Amino acid sequence: MIRLALLALVFPVAGHAQTLDSVYTSYDWAKDCRTLEQDVPPDEAGMGFQMICPGPDGMYLMLTDGDARISMDYGTTQDFGPWESFSTFSSVSDTVKWRRQALKGEMTPFATIHRWFVGPSNTPRELLIISTVATSPGTESCMVGFIDTTNTPDANALARDVADRYAPGFVCGNARARGFGYVGLDTPVPRRVSPRPKKSTGEKP
Repeated sequence: MIRLALLALVFPVAGHAQTLDSVYTSYDWAKDCRTLEQDVPPDEAGMGFQMICPGPDGMYLMLTDGDARISMDYGTTQDFGPWESFSTFSSVSDTVKWRRQALKGEMTPFATIHRWFVGPSNTPRELLIISTVATSPGTESCMVGFIDTTNTPDANALARDVADRYAPGFVCGNARARGFGYVGLDTPVPRRVSPRPKKSTGEKP
C-alpha cells in the first residue's frame, strides 16, 4: 500500500509568508503500481516496461525502464514525456519527496526529489534528482538539477533549496538539468532525448 508522510514549513518569500511543504510517498512497485501492456516485438519484450503509480493530491508517477535504465515523469495526467536518464544502468528509491506550494488555497506539488542509483550494481553512485511536476495538459515533467551525494554536505537540504528556487518556471526542453554541490569528473550526467517532431498531414510517412 502506498504510504504518505507530510512535513510542513513556512518560508518568507519576497516579503510575504509563503507556505511550502513536503509530502513523501513510498511504493511497493509490484502492488501499488500498474504495469502497462506494450505491443513490442517478442525479441524486445524483456528489454523494458512502463508503469503508472498514484501520487499525492491526484498526481501520478510514471516510470519507464529501458534496458535497466530508468526515466521518470510526474504530473496530473498519466502521460510519459521524453526519455531522460543516464547512459549507464540506473534504478530509483521507492520513496519520493514531493515539494508543494500554496496555489489558489490548495497545496499543489511543483517538484519532486528522488534518489537514483546510477552505475554498476556493486558500486552505484547515489544522486538526488530534482524534477518538475507537469501540472497541466501539454506540459512536461523533466529534470531540473542533480546532486552527487558522494561529497556534497547536506545534500538533502541542498536538493530542497534547488527545487524551491529553480523548479517553478523551469521550461522543459529550453533549459538543461544542472549539477549542484559536488560534481566530479566521474559524476554521471543525465541526457534528454527530445521527442521527434510530428509530421504534417501532407507529409508522406
